[in-house]
Amino acid sequence: MTFNPQLLELNKSGNDKLHQNNSISVCFATFDDAIGPISAYHKHLDDHSAGEIAVKVMIGSLSLHTDNKSELCGESIIPFSKQEKIAFSYFFTIPAPKLRGGQRSCSLIILMDAKEQLQMYRLAPFLSTQCKRVSNLVRERYVFGKSLPNLVRQKIDDLLDVQSYKVEIEEFYAARKITITKSKTKGSMQFLNKVVKKDLDKAILAILMGRPVVVTGDEVMTEIAIASLEIFAPHKDLKKVFWTNQIVEADLIGTKRNIAKAYDDAVIVDLIKGKVTGGEHSKFCKDLLASLRGIDEGAVVQKVNDKISEIITSASILAELAMRKEVSKGDISTVAPMFNSEKMGIIVTIAKSMNPIFTRKIDSLAPIIAREASTYDVFA
Repeated sequence: MTFNPQLLELNKSGNDKLHQNNSISVCFATFDDAIGPISAYHKHLDDHSAGEIAVKVMIGSLSLHTDNKSELCGESIIPFSKQEKIAFSYFFTIPAPKLRGGQRSCSLIILMDAKEQLQMYRLAPFLSTQCKRVSNLVRERYVFGKSLPNLVRQKIDDLLDVQSYKVEIEEFYAARKITITKSKTKGSMQFLNKVVKKDLDKAILAILMGRPVVVTGDEVMTEIAIASLEIFAPHKDLKKVFWTNQIVEADLIGTKRNIAKAYDDAVIVDLIKGKVTGGEHSKFCKDLLASLRGIDEGAVVQKVNDKISEIITSASILAELAMRKEVSKGDISTVAPMFNSEKMGIIVTIAKSMNPIFTRKIDSLAPIIAREASTYDVFA
């Protein structure tokens, strides 16, 4: 099909200037077989920026293409240094019988200010759910080269209203007695350090690596401990069950000691014995915990946020490299000072969890960067 620029103009938001007072923007990108990636629709972005974003996202998704007619989908978090943005991209395809493979690449892209990267990672699960819904509507209603139907345009615009669908998902989990909102109980590092005398770094590493942590003790102590451990996940909404007498699936679980034994793959924080069993030690987590001793709780939260932000930044850089068709030795040398080999396991886990479609490339790049980064000590 021949690209029609007049039809494309009908789909654009009409914004020639970036709306400085809008911190969230959205772009619907697709692949035009005549000229390449285009922004078919965008809001709170100027046309030039939207075009650049569409190109970067869509070129990164080309590695996912196959010659069969099966539908593909995936998601990724991508930094845009030039625009000072961080983006969540949901890649999918729509039927295109005349194209090789019978599918046309598309992507729904939600962008926030780069300084909000922790918030972006927290929102990623909600964005994924909502983008999947919108992508299904795009498949049903959108015809490439024609103006976006009003309903599709409206649903894409609705992606800007992050809070509304976040509440919807919170209510979904609440009905199952799982909390994903921040704990109302105030966390306390002083409490954790006083009660858990041994191997607390194992629990922190488990949280960062996405492994379940089970806390045992009385109900009051358990709730305080869970709220305290949650401090170490500023980049995601942990699924929490503060107290249960059943086996459940969540990130942080409070229960009796005899029930905790049933969680084979979990790290157990025993508040009665004051120790952590299961899991692995982490120098990064040990050093982080040591740096928090003796400072007030407000400073604890800020310091943890800063340290996790450093890891998120590295994970974003790794994911961005994985999207490139080729990565040179010069590229590796440029980014290596921003990595630390001791944190690479955590960085890789976060990069892959938010960019699963590039898992293989991330796995291949990580050891190369780690070797180069071993000569630096940036985050120590």
